[in-house]
Amino acid sequence: MDISVLIDGLHPLEVKVLTVFGTSPAGISLATEQLATGTTLEPSQLSMAIEWLLAKQLLSINSETITPVVSLTSIGETYFEQSLPIERVFSAARAASSTGKRLTIPDLHAKEGLDPSDVSKAVGRLKKEGVLLIVQGGCIESTGRPSPSVESMRALLQQLHEAPRELESFSESHRQLIQDHAVKRGNAKEPFRIDDRVARSYVLSPTGVTAADHLAKQGVAEEVSQLSPELLKDGSWRAKRFRKYTISLRAPRIGTGKKHPYREFLDTVKTKLVSMGFQEMRGSLVETEFWNMDALFMPQFHPARDIHDVYFVKEPKHAAHIAEPFLSRVTKAHENGGATGSTGWGYTFDSRRAKLFPSRRDCAGRRHQF
Repeated sequence: MDISVLIDGLHPLEVKVLTVFGTSPAGISLATEQLATGTTLEPSQLSMAIEWLLAKQLLSINSETITPVVSLTSIGETYFEQSLPIERVFSAARAASSTGKRLTIPDLHAKEGLDPSDVSKAVGRLKKEGVLLIVQGGCIESTGRPSPSVESMRALLQQLHEAPRELESFSESHRQLIQDHAVKRGNAKEPFRIDDRVARSYVLSPTGVTAADHLAKQGVAEEVSQLSPELLKDGSWRAKRFRKYTISLRAPRIGTGKKHPYREFLDTVKTKLVSMGFQEMRGSLVETEFWNMDALFMPQFHPARDIHDVYFVKEPKHAAHIAEPFLSRVTKAHENGGATGSTGWGYTFDSRRAKLFPSRRDCAGRRHQF
């Protein structure tokens, strides 16, 4: 390829990167940090320029090092300012044992305001360490021993609050603790985050060396995107480099709109339910558990109704009332089948729970009922 044609096709950002190589010793490899200093480009601009040069085979990767780095999440910062769930469970158990009071897991949920999953994990780890005992009646007792996990977690929060650190800089036990409590897919409520920090160095290809040498010797005029009256008046356009238009490129692809797959699924479900005798109604985006689940004969003990699978409205938590005779009919259907001919689910229906406000509905705000 003619070197002048190659130079004309370079973007100003690419020119800056090649210029840094051209002013450096021949054959040297430069790290990303060195290129950032030499070009004074923003990280995003430098990343684009490097990717373009790699695609044009003017640049190649000389070395690459991936280093896991640990930092605190927003949850971790909150735990640092306040206390960890395991610390709260540990303190509550010690306090109860010192006063001779009974302490159960439901007590921890109520008094400490902890998430059930946090309590379960904390109790499990403390029990494994021999710090807690589960005695008759499901009560929790402290053995009086210190907890290595509590002490280590507090130390890790203190260190990482000051600044992120490389994972390898921690001891083996601390690394294991960090990995156990690091954010993972499906479990974002953790105090630690492990990110891979990629350090690369780059070297010019033979063609890149030629281009960099040409830029170093000839230089490149300032590039402008359009001809202005000022450039014409003073004749300075002769010393400028105008960005070329590539008429052979395809026009931007226009994406045609189409229905979202989930929208199609919901419409299919609606069609089938209506054909079975259900009636479609429209209402607010937030509805009670009664209309969302109870009226559809989903038992209140069904695992899909767990707090982790349904979003609940914080205020107000409950509806004032459920219209009759719907509440009575659904209650009987759940408990013994009522007048439906079914035997029901055979449990005591909780009418207060039926008034809860979960926000799980389809995106059109529709509900379906008998």
